[in-house]
Parts: sequence; structure tokens; C-alpha cells
Amino acid sequence: MSRLLGSTALFATLLIASIPQASAQVKTDQVQPVTIAAGNLRTALDQLADQFDLQLVVQGDLSDRDSGELSADMSAPDALEALLSGSGYGFEFVSDDSVIIRPVAGASTGAKDAVVLPEVVVSATRSRRSIGTMSPSVVVIGRDQIEVQAAKSSDITNVIRNTVPGFMFDDQSLIASTETFRGRDVQVLVDGVSRNTPLRNSSRILSMIDLQQVESIEVIPGSNAMNGDGATGATINIITKTGEVGKNSFVVDGHVKSYTDDIGDSFAPSLTLSGSGGVGVVDLAGSVTGSQSGNAYDGYGNQVPSDAMLGQGGFDNAEDLSVFGKVGVTMAEGHRLFLSSEVVRFRQDIEYYPDLSDDPVSVNYDSPYLAQPLEDDSQYFTAGYEFDFGKVGVGDLKLFYNDSYKQAARAEYHATYNPGLVSLANNGAIEDPLGQSVIDTVKYGVKLSTDTSLDAAYDGLTLTWGGDLTFDDVKYRTVSNRDIGAPMEQSGKAVFAQLSAPIGKYVDLSGGVRYEEYDLTVKDFTRPSYMRYNAGVAQQILAAAAFTGGETTYSAVTYNASAVVHWTDQIDTSLSYSEGFSVPDVGAYTRRAGLAGTSIPLNFDEIDVEASKVKTYEMAARYSGQDFRATGAVYMSTNEHGDNYDSSTNKLSQEKERIIGAELTGEYDVTADTFVGALASYVEGRYDTNEDGDLDSWLPNNRIPSPFRFTGYVDSYVWGDLNMRFDGTYTAARNKIEDKKIKPSLVFNLSGNYPVLGGTARFGIENILDTSYENPAATALRGYSVAGHGRTVTIGYRREF
Repeated sequence: MSRLLGSTALFATLLIASIPQASAQVKTDQVQPVTIAAGNLRTALDQLADQFDLQLVVQGDLSDRDSGELSADMSAPDALEALLSGSGYGFEFVSDDSVIIRPVAGASTGAKDAVVLPEVVVSATRSRRSIGTMSPSVVVIGRDQIEVQAAKSSDITNVIRNTVPGFMFDDQSLIASTETFRGRDVQVLVDGVSRNTPLRNSSRILSMIDLQQVESIEVIPGSNAMNGDGATGATINIITKTGEVGKNSFVVDGHVKSYTDDIGDSFAPSLTLSGSGGVGVVDLAGSVTGSQSGNAYDGYGNQVPSDAMLGQGGFDNAEDLSVFGKVGVTMAEGHRLFLSSEVVRFRQDIEYYPDLSDDPVSVNYDSPYLAQPLEDDSQYFTAGYEFDFGKVGVGDLKLFYNDSYKQAARAEYHATYNPGLVSLANNGAIEDPLGQSVIDTVKYGVKLSTDTSLDAAYDGLTLTWGGDLTFDDVKYRTVSNRDIGAPMEQSGKAVFAQLSAPIGKYVDLSGGVRYEEYDLTVKDFTRPSYMRYNAGVAQQILAAAAFTGGETTYSAVTYNASAVVHWTDQIDTSLSYSEGFSVPDVGAYTRRAGLAGTSIPLNFDEIDVEASKVKTYEMAARYSGQDFRATGAVYMSTNEHGDNYDSSTNKLSQEKERIIGAELTGEYDVTADTFVGALASYVEGRYDTNEDGDLDSWLPNNRIPSPFRFTGYVDSYVWGDLNMRFDGTYTAARNKIEDKKIKPSLVFNLSGNYPVLGGTARFGIENILDTSYENPAATALRGYSVAGHGRTVTIGYRREF
């Protein structure tokens, strides 16, 4: 922990030194020239606060509101009144330099005639498209929404799950294996650059992204190939913070978290120091977060195993350091260079192995963990050029380099769930003490995206075009640097084109195509020997063998098309078709080579590496009324080739699949200070197990842990300034797989925010009733019962300077 705190202090010193500091305080009643351009209301308020050295506490979400131009000699109160006029919000000075911005009692902050809604732009589609021209199922989660969710949890998966209905309940661990969307895989982008490693799925993606560096989150449900392979269920694009010249700030944000079953042993502090701003042509943003955690407890009052899912680890008994920085230089109007970096250091020191014989899985206090810790040591760099070449187009060119080292925990031998352990090279009957697996990947490449206006041909017609060049280097090894899977290299190239245009004022059309080609090289390696314990006696079960690699080329052509109809100012509907694809997890396959018991090891030629193309058909609708808002979608996704490993034949089996589902969200303003809402989703799927063309079986639980999920919430201001949110999530049971029933669960949470001393104090309670329940996603992954986490209390404070 001293290393984390030392790094935090050093980074904070550099950050403070790099950001211009505010001048001496200006009296709020002093009249001075005020010049603010028309635009986003929250941005305008921040600029005004900088001019008068004010501390703002904003109650509500101003990200969807605009203000008019302001240019006059004014005092701070007069300027605030002018900016907030007609917005449904008012202000109150609680001290000489602290102002609360809150909804005005009796005013409708959602009325169409009270506010001007700015354009919300989505970039995950490679074009900068207005969200109003896209399917109503597309969601953009703004910073204000993130702050509300962060009161009770700093896990980014919780923010998405509580905002978007199609995202499955998380398994409360580090891995992404159960983070399915509409029963399929999720592609995670950070500023448009993929974090997925499909050749050997490293799983830990969203769990390693610091929520404090996130400005917004774009979620595009359905299959999509615009950013390459992996998005068969959804694309999630994390937009990081960017500094703004003339708006300099420094933020201290800290919290402590504990489980109420044992506050001392579960005590978990976290501290974030961040800042943003700029001077001249340079903009800066950065943050550093250091945290430490103790034990975790379930609703039964029992300690949760640190590694309940055999090698995947968890958030307890861990130290975490995340450092983020971004710098940009505006060379001329429309031309900007930028460089961003992110460094992650995570370590979990496990104390005991889990006892899989208990129901649910428990901590085996008689079996101390003596192996290497679980670790994540990763760094990500992106350099880019944003350009505006007039008639040629507006876009960006990005170069990226991702280097991730993900070390798993050691899992004990178990006859059913972990029947083979890597053994020593010179003695196949003795376990290798350094046999834990490590996925070491390097991914780099270049991405070009350009929007070219074709107004000369048709008013509003836009061509989005570009391409990608990528290279992956994957090593799958033990801690002792012995290959347990084939080393692999893959180069990819892709081109795409997308046309979009309005048809009159009522219809927006879009359609495009992408061609992708990969050249894969799988190298020869010696698959290590494996051992097991038989009645407590160690014995070799599989001798080391040579695996023969090879080369292959595979490709995919994908299409998409959509039509959005704006029937009225309040009602939109859409019909869309999209395709995405995924490639097999080749690394996992090569690790299993020869495990069927044959004397001759398998060659790479025996694997079917055909890309699995997923087609999604969706109908969606949106209603945006004065006091009520709702969205709904129904969809079906199909594919001819799945990516399932068949242990009976030691081959990949790529069966036909079909998934259907529906989603619904709704929100109602009871008063100006209180609103209620709900999210609901249904998903179910079948596949062809014997490859006769008939969908004869239900998809396994690890694909669909629960067919139905419902979240309801109430958000209200009480006692004037205290904002509180109460929510509950129900996940239904799944009984489709014989003898593998997933039980239902119901969990309630509470969070709150209150302005204190120029900042915001917050608290959160997860699982208020300390309910004992079975985590559906975790249980579905391994096939044995894993308990959900018990009641936690989080207390935090945020202050911006």
C-alpha cells in the first residue's frame, strides 16, 4: 500500500503543478465583463464559476440542456439568473463562494418549451452520429449519471447494468466471461480502441477501467462489426475525460467501503486525485486512483472466497493503482494532436483456497493459499490526429499500443471442476508450483475514420469511410514461462464505408459494409504434461507432447442497415439489421490439445477457424413526453457457427444458434424533485447440438444465466438538498438445463448525495437487507453455487477546486 500512496502523492504533485491555478477570489456582487458563448448549460455554468471563483454543487443532470449567449457587464447572481432562465433550475448562495444549482419547485425540467436539448453524438459507430438518428435502444450514459451511480459502487459494470436493460447481472469478480449482452459477447472500446483479445480471452476488461477517468459511456446493443470482431451482443465505448482550455480544476475524491458483517476486516479505502484544464493551445486531463480492500462477505454472514471461480480472482484483499493522462495540442481550427495513456497495477493476495464441496462455495480455512498472487500489469497508449479537411472530410487517425499481462490465481485440484494440473517438465507426477497461467498480449495498430459530406449529391448525405490495420501477439504461459498454449501472431486489415442521410424531416436512413481479413500464425510448442490426484496419490495423466502449428487466413464481410422514423416530436421508431462476428478462442483450444487421451497430439489444421457471423434484427421505439419517457425494443439474433468447445471430440463445435429477446425502460417525473423508473429485459436462446439443422437444445447457463431481469428505482430530493436513490433488481430463475437450475435473486440498494463545505458528501448501501442469494452469473459459469455479496456501506466525499 505504501507503493500505491507514494505513487499517488507523486502524481498529485505533478498534476497540481501542470494545471494553472485560480487567481484570488472575485467578489460575487462585483460587476465585471462576462462573455459566454451559446452551448451546453453545464459548460456555461462552469465557465462562469471560473470567472467568479465559485464552487458549484449541481443537483440534477444538466448534460442535456443548452443556454444562450451571454455578453455583458454583470454580477455573479445576475449572470446565473440569465443562464438558468427557462431551464427549470435555480440557484442559491450557501456561502460567499458556494452555489447550489437545483431544480425549481413546480417547474418542469423536462418540458419541451422550457429547455433546448443539445445534440448528443455517438462515436462508437466510427461516425459522429446524433443519437436521435439511431435506434432508440442506443444509450449514452453521461458523467452526471455516473456520479449518481458511483455513490454506492465504483465498478463500471454496475453503472452499465443499472442503466441499460440488456446487460446481464455481473458475477462480482474480475472476469468478463459472464458479462453477456443479449446472451452474446461484448466488445469493449476505450476512446474507440478495442480492449478485447479474442485469440485468448483475457476476460479482465471492464473491471480494470477506473470509473474516475470516464466522461461518458456509449452502449450500442446488437451485433456490430464497425470496430472489428467481438461485438456479437453489444459495443460499449468508454469515453475518457478531456481537458478544456480556460476551465482549470483539481478534484479530490475519496471513499471508504465496508461489509457490515465485519467492518474492520473488510475496510476498503480509495483515493482519487484528478485534474483537467489547459492553457493556450494545450489541454490536459489526468487522474490517479489508489485503493485497497479487505475481506468480502455474503448475505449469510460468511466470508466470500477470494477465488470462488477457480483462477479468476476477485476484488477483495487487493491493492489497485490506476493512472490516466491525456494531453492535446490544437494546431489550428479543426486540427488537434493528442496522446493518452493508462497504466493499471492490480494485485490480489489470496489467503485461502475455496471449498467447492460446500453449497454455496465457502472459504477453506484449512487450506492456506501459498502460490503466486493474482496480478494485472497493463498499459495502454493512444496517439491521434483529429482533422477537418473541408470537402475531404472530418475525422481522426489513431495509433494505439496495448500491452497487458494478466496472471491468474492458482486453483486446487478438483476431480470435477479442475481435473488436471500442469506438472513439472522432469517429473509428470509432481505439480509445477509455478504452473499458474499468464496471458501476455501485445496489440497495436492504426484506425482511420472520416465523415465526408455529400451535400452536392443530396442534402444531408454523409459518407463515413476508413480502415484498420492491427497486429496481435499472444503468449499463453505459466508463471515459470512455459508455454501452455501455442504462441500466436495475427495481422488484420479492414476497410469500411457507411452512408447516412435524412429523408425529409421524418426519416433517417443508414447502411454500410465492412470487409475484414486476418492472417493467423500459430507456432509450434511443447504442450506440458498434466497430473492429478487419485485417492490423494499424485500421478501423471497426460505426457508432454509436441503441438504442430500452422497458418491460415480467414475473413468476414458484414453489413448493416437502419431506418429511424420520427413520427412526432415525442415518438420515434426504428427498424434495423446488423451483423457482427467473432473468431474462435484459439489459445484455449491449443491448451486442450490431446486432452481426449489420444497418443498423437492434434495439429492446428484440425481446428475450424471460420469466423462466427451473428445477424441481429431489431425493432425499437422511443417516447419522450413532458413528464414521461420510455424506450422499448424486440430483437432476434442468429448465427450458423457458434464458438463452443466439444470435450468429447476435442474440437471446436460451431453450431447454429438463435436468441430472441425484448427490452423496456421507462421514467416518470412525479414532481420536479422526484422521479421513478424501471428497466426490464427478457432473453432466451436455443442451439443445434447435433448439427442436423434443428434447434434442439437450450443455450447453456453461462450464455443466459437468467431469462428475465427487472430493476426499479426512485430518485428524489428530500429535505431540500439531499438527493437519494433507492433501487431494487430482480433476476428470474432459469430451469432450462436439467440438474443445473439457477435460482432467482432480489437485491435492494440505496445511495445519496449531499452538498457539504463546497463539495459533495455521498453514501451508498448495497444489498440493504443483507439478503442471502445465489449470484446467477457466477453460478452459471462454473456449475456450482456461488453466493452473492452481502450488505456493504460506502461513505465518500468529493471536492473540486
